[in-house]
Amino acid sequence: MQNVSKWFYGQGLKNTLEHLDEFLQGSSLSQYWLGYDKDNPIAFFITSFIRKPDDDLTRWCIEEGDAITLDMLIGNTDYLGKGLSHILIQEFLASQFPLVAEVLIDPEATNLRAIHIYQKVGFTILGEFIPSHSPNPHYMMRLNMRELMTSLKLMHKEEQQ
Repeated sequence: MQNVSKWFYGQGLKNTLEHLDEFLQGSSLSQYWLGYDKDNPIAFFITSFIRKPDDDLTRWCIEEGDAITLDMLIGNTDYLGKGLSHILIQEFLASQFPLVAEVLIDPEATNLRAIHIYQKVGFTILGEFIPSHSPNPHYMMRLNMRELMTSLKLMHKEEQQ
């Protein structure tokens, strides 16, 4: 799982595992999701609602309405480099969060593959920052869910024709 450990490490990994324990005990503000291809687990998602206006992340929000954060990783390397990640993210967000106004994600600035994929989804880079859990710069990226939902509806309509 070298592809995962390169980006989930140190305090960030420790925080993720602690919050996962809280989730399993029913006391977490985050939700944890597994994405499957038939019976094969391939993706791990973490989402949490941004509590506007008190949450520090609110400063990155533009739209009125609910906002969430997203973390994602592909654990099964057989699914890397196949052009599926952006579709997986789009379909996950559209099926689970169709009424959310916006989604924030914060990849490490050197994670060019993830940034490229997030841009294919529709995320735009808002700025750079250094999070409390890492000494490395990260980009804050934002997705307008209304635009994504409109785009997906148009794509599905074209597929049916």
